[in-house]
Amino acid sequence: MFATFVTLAVISFALTGLRNLARQDGAKIIAALQGRSWTAEPMPAHPAIVRLNPRYRAAEPTGQALRAAA
Repeated sequence: MFATFVTLAVISFALTGLRNLARQDGAKIIAALQGRSWTAEPMPAHPAIVRLNPRYRAAEPTGQALRAAA
């Protein structure tokens, strides 16, 4: 009997918290589930320019660095 009362009290507490959350942030949650931001306005898409310079390589360790590591 006591376990039933405790279980119902915990469930009631959880439902109250979820109800308050839905009341305060319901629009944000629905917008997020639909995949759109609630606060951001749609921004026009601009093409991104990516430049790569393949001439530069990462420095390879010299013989002295390899000897020091050993």
